[in-house]
Amino acid sequence: MPADMLSAAVQRASERRADTGLQATVIFDDGTVWHGVAGEADHGDSDPLTHEDHLYIGSVTKLFTATLVMRRVQRGAISLSDTVDEWLDLEYADDVTVRMLLNHTSGVPNYTEDLWFGLRYFARPSKRWTPGELVDVVGGKPLNFAPGSRHRYSNSNYVLLGRLLERVTGSPYSALVRSLVREELGYDRTYYLDYPDETVIANAYDESIFRFGRQNLTAFRTSMETGAYAAGGILSTAPDVASFVRSVFDGRVLDEDVLSDMRTFVDAPDEDVPTQVEYGLGIRHLRIGDEDLYGHTGTIPGYSAIAMHHDEPRYTIAVIGNVSTIAQAEICGALQRVVLDERYRAIGSE
Repeated sequence: MPADMLSAAVQRASERRADTGLQATVIFDDGTVWHGVAGEADHGDSDPLTHEDHLYIGSVTKLFTATLVMRRVQRGAISLSDTVDEWLDLEYADDVTVRMLLNHTSGVPNYTEDLWFGLRYFARPSKRWTPGELVDVVGGKPLNFAPGSRHRYSNSNYVLLGRLLERVTGSPYSALVRSLVREELGYDRTYYLDYPDETVIANAYDESIFRFGRQNLTAFRTSMETGAYAAGGILSTAPDVASFVRSVFDGRVLDEDVLSDMRTFVDAPDEDVPTQVEYGLGIRHLRIGDEDLYGHTGTIPGYSAIAMHHDEPRYTIAVIGNVSTIAQAEICGALQRVVLDERYRAIGSE
């Protein structure tokens, strides 16, 4: 395993962003796992990031939420073609299907682009947002386009899916994450809100929102995580995220036909994610270094992440950082080059 070269790639990425804290994990085809860390958990005191730190994964949460939905599809509790009016009290709910929410073709406007929400999100850092309040942000707004007519990424879709899951199951989203990820799969460092008080969480930093240099956003944690909910609020580690993604694509979590539905894509160019080609049901299809990768990226104030899976040869890469933007595709691409050049191509040439 090219451990030294992988570690050097993560270290270079951290140093290029002034010692941004980075956790990274690679899982190879035979199940061999590499873990690496670089940079700082606390940029003020220069405390190094460690394997014990947890970080928020932003919209990588959407892959978790989509998987929870697809489990209910697998059990017959819901159908992808169901309209959501049975569970959601919205004017357009009888025109929007579960599939449209999952692949962002619903037309529901993005609540995180609402100015009034954004002002409150940052003005009240200790506010504990309820899912109902998040739905209310867009509840009275018209759709951006006719449902099913095109793709446009909207965090609101996954807030609505979180509410749908809670109403279908009668359990809060945090309990659903716990049941699947920690209890069933055994990835015991992944949480939505229910983490123990002693959990070590790396500080959050941003350079892009306020544009006053690197700012510590750790005080905004409560508003940040509850305001992201099922669209982006999960706290985890790189090993847990990589393992979860691997479990989804290996068929440990979903039956083959359900996973095939999840991997049904629509054209989805995205100026915010230039490497994106298509979007499935909670899955981004990215092309990085001429390789097709499947998973999700994530950005939330103070943290950024990417978790991607490659089918053949089979490898999974996850990276989480404690600055809002970490050049996700670039870092993933750097690790991928090492994986391909030093592991698979080297083996092929022997």
